[in-house]
Amino acid sequence: MFGGLFKKIKESLAKTRQVFSSIARFFSGGRVTEETLQQLEARLIQADVGVHATTAIVESVRQAFLNKEVQPAEFESFLRTELKKLMATRAGLTFAPTKPTVILVARINGSGKTTSIAKLAYMLKEDGKSVLLAASDTFRAAAVNQLSIWSERIGCDIVKAPQSATGGKVDPASVAHDACERAKAKGVDVVI
Repeated sequence: MFGGLFKKIKESLAKTRQVFSSIARFFSGGRVTEETLQQLEARLIQADVGVHATTAIVESVRQAFLNKEVQPAEFESFLRTELKKLMATRAGLTFAPTKPTVILVARINGSGKTTSIAKLAYMLKEDGKSVLLAASDTFRAAAVNQLSIWSERIGCDIVKAPQSATGGKVDPASVAHDACERAKAKGVDVVI
């Protein structure tokens, strides 16, 4: 069972991995031009780096190398360093002026939503925030079970649809509504 899951995750990340591995290698050396920066920007956007991160990386490259002769290894090393800096930086979250702040996590199946939710919940708990998870997965009952296990490990509450009442099917809107109502009643900081 887990072998198939890991294979599916690996396959779903293959395109992104290929794009990432080709980001720095497209530059074969020489003078860094505006065209080079445009190509870099396109590759970063393709790799789902995000607009803000892409802008920051391209600007760093522009400041360091624009109109300079650069060797491919130096260019690649610089880009790797910049990407690592961005990955090490904790993204700032904007919290709602009144509790709770609601974070919706949506992606394709097998892309790591459950694990990402657990990591986010843990990070928020470490920052002193109260967290409530809403298990609204409509396709995978196993994801609800995984999220329940993570909520216990992290030490946060979870709202999920009772399986007997739903016949195994989850109504995500009702789970989200119930979670928000519970969060408001208990003064919870964040609902994921």
